[in-house]
Amino acid sequence: MQLKNSFTLLVEPDAAWNILLDVPRIAPCMPGAELTETVDERTYRGNANLRVGPVSLTFSGEAEITEIDEAAHVATVEAKGNDTKGRGAARATVVFRLVADGDASRVDITSDIALTGSIAQYGRASGLIDALAGQIISDFAKNLQAEIGAGGDAVPANAGAVEPAAAVSETTSEGAGTSGNAISGISLFFRALWAMIRGRKA
Repeated sequence: MQLKNSFTLLVEPDAAWNILLDVPRIAPCMPGAELTETVDERTYRGNANLRVGPVSLTFSGEAEITEIDEAAHVATVEAKGNDTKGRGAARATVVFRLVADGDASRVDITSDIALTGSIAQYGRASGLIDALAGQIISDFAKNLQAEIGAGGDAVPANAGAVEPAAAVSETTSEGAGTSGNAISGISLFFRALWAMIRGRKA
């Protein structure tokens, strides 16, 4: 399954780009994120907790920034992880594209996800997954905007009429039932990085 999301950050593109590539800085902004290890400047390990309906999933995995186009402000992340209870695994390819939006920046995200094992059944509930992914991105955007403001990176309050980040997150899905149990479970990861989401024990 493919998911598409976007959100806006109140910071100019060059600064936003540097922030998005600073994984140790942005990982705590992802609800439920736990960054456990920095392998190198492009590879990270961590845990992600995800609640899908009545079921709670915990994934342990790795995310790697495999491609960076500095000029175009595009980055690709490959993420993979295993459910800690042995119920399956998730893999995701996430492409981030940053574009100017007045004095602010819009981040467009395209995610291709595949789940295997018994957890693949959750991919059939595409509406539930879409709503979950949208909420995760919205919460991430709010938290990241707060972090940016705390760090003094935000654009001045009077610099254009751009809506707050949380108000512009949206999710669409495509290809709801692909072979190999392709699914939107990327929510677990994210995005990317990535891969870190809020969940509670069922």
